[in-house]
Amino acid sequence: MKRVVCAFFGILALFRISFAQEYCDKVNLMYSVYNRFHIENKSVDDDFKKDVRRKFLHNLDPYNFIFSKEDHSKLMTVSKDCDFVEKSARLFSLRISEFDSISSLLLDSKLDLNVSDKLNLYESIDGSVVLKDKKIRVEQVLKFMVLEDLFFEYDYLDPDSFEMPNQTDVQNEISERLSKRVSMKTLDSSERLLAFQDDFLNAIAQQFDPHSSYFSTNKKEDFENALSKEIISFGLSFGEDDQGGIIIASMMPGGAAWKTGEIHVGDEVLEIKIKGKSSKKTSSMSASKANNFLKQGRGGVVELVIKSEGSRLIKVELKEEVTEVESNIISSFILEGDTKIGYIVLPGFYTDFGGLFGLGCANDVAKELMKLQKEGVEGIILDLRYNGGGSLKEAMDLAGIFIDEGPFVVMNKKYDKPRVKKDRNRGLIYSGPLTVMVNGASASASEILSKIFQDYNRAIIVGGSTYGKATAQSIIPLDTSAYDDKLFPRGRPNNELGYAKITLSKIYGTDLETYQKNGIKPDVEIPYFYQGLIPKESDYTTALNADKVDKNIYNFTPLEKLPTMELKKTSSSRILKDSIFQELTKINDDLVKLYEKFQTQIPISIKGYQSLLDERKLLESRIDVLMDKLNPAFKVLNTEFEKEIIKLSEYCKDRNERIIEALYQDVELNEAFLITKELTSKNK
Repeated sequence: MKRVVCAFFGILALFRISFAQEYCDKVNLMYSVYNRFHIENKSVDDDFKKDVRRKFLHNLDPYNFIFSKEDHSKLMTVSKDCDFVEKSARLFSLRISEFDSISSLLLDSKLDLNVSDKLNLYESIDGSVVLKDKKIRVEQVLKFMVLEDLFFEYDYLDPDSFEMPNQTDVQNEISERLSKRVSMKTLDSSERLLAFQDDFLNAIAQQFDPHSSYFSTNKKEDFENALSKEIISFGLSFGEDDQGGIIIASMMPGGAAWKTGEIHVGDEVLEIKIKGKSSKKTSSMSASKANNFLKQGRGGVVELVIKSEGSRLIKVELKEEVTEVESNIISSFILEGDTKIGYIVLPGFYTDFGGLFGLGCANDVAKELMKLQKEGVEGIILDLRYNGGGSLKEAMDLAGIFIDEGPFVVMNKKYDKPRVKKDRNRGLIYSGPLTVMVNGASASASEILSKIFQDYNRAIIVGGSTYGKATAQSIIPLDTSAYDDKLFPRGRPNNELGYAKITLSKIYGTDLETYQKNGIKPDVEIPYFYQGLIPKESDYTTALNADKVDKNIYNFTPLEKLPTMELKKTSSSRILKDSIFQELTKINDDLVKLYEKFQTQIPISIKGYQSLLDERKLLESRIDVLMDKLNPAFKVLNTEFEKEIIKLSEYCKDRNERIIEALYQDVELNEAFLITKELTSKNK
């Protein structure tokens, strides 16, 4: 019997050694693949690898209340990366268990929320501090969590109807929630260790640039499913942020969530309500549990409580539906004033990855253009605000709808000479006046399209400077032994190793300039709400720098110059005199100041926290009042085609009414309409 037991544990030990070595090999392979194919020549030395480790530890503990400085120092001395990951995971499990023990003791008694105090979430803990000081830090964090729950409904309820929950009940719920989080985070299974290992592989990718990442086989499937051509769902999937909070991880372009225009990737999801059944706050859920709970709402209506850009709480209703390219995916309207202008909003550059013809958003925009031209519009506004990009191919095809022929962009890869990407299809669908709306969240494919339009003098770009991402990524097998340096296949890769989403190309305009980190500067600037709060590419320390490329561009013939300076002068004068834009600018300044308070010194007393929320509610009410003051220069009308669609569905009718109501309150759109109106008059 002893021999059998010894043999069993011997086999188990060999398995663990083999498993550990396999991961060590995968770490080395990650470094090798990214060093070989990534567009930027990075020096993968000891300093680079130390930065990867720091990024991994920061991702595990972004607010610095799990690991101490002493923990960091000890972990950084571990020689092998694969050993570092395992030791970090085990220490993390130990520290988070300690956090849970301290939390449980503190939550057993009622926390004093009347004492004036503030919490700095980004304050680090000295490794030499005694337990008493760590306990103070944990107590501050717990007070913040309790206050968040106590005032959960405060943001979207009238103050007179708000009733604060029982604090003891809230503390008990948080205690239970923390225990669940701890059980999910502690290293009690090989599955959890795999999650830590994947996190480290992601840290390697992110150290090359912010848009590179590692995908396991399952993650790759999830990523592709989120961008699939047809799906019956609510059109979104949940993920987790650095703190374990539930966020919108991806949206199906053209799906139910996408069509609302109110939900964006990265938004925090606070509550999921299945109409007529049950409701759950996401604070006690993992991403997988949140996705599974959402599936229980299939066939019905789900309401999400979301914290959007600028920390504003909104409620969004979703109904499960089939998303097809042939259906009316793109939202388009007629803006009728002194001039009739067509308006098309495109939240993402989706495509059909598996279809025979690969028809995506460019094809759908073409359909909407033809509908609008039948209505006799004199100009078009294409809205790319909050459009985070998508398919490069769709951006090129969409540009070809508005430009007859010619070179569009220059793509530069590591093992290839710079290549000019041209319009693949001669001819165009629309040649009239065109205005494109952008803002700080317009990224990637949105910027490519805007850059092409600017280079060709094809459209007036209005709004705010864009995000600043002039790179392109591809997903390739981590086993690149089956590929040459130009990624041409020469065998079958081992896909079980996973995949690398890797930045292979830099993008330049026909002027050989890039907008990387700088973004596209609009021809005419229009102030917009939350302008100073949207993250940019330049905010990331690993973002690639802007540079130039050397390439001869042939057959580039820009169109006649647009009256940009005249339009800019007229618009600037109008905005300067407009009381709504004056107040909007003041509100934005106050929003930035308020955001800084939430990022640094957060009051953790009832009085102080409520005062901060009141300050935010006041700002949001100022926004609502301001939008109600707008007297738009147009009426919003549906095309004849859309009217027929609305007749067939009560849900489509309700959605249409909500969108139209929002358009009537859109101060930026009103200014874009006036700019386009002037552009059309000069075009006659």
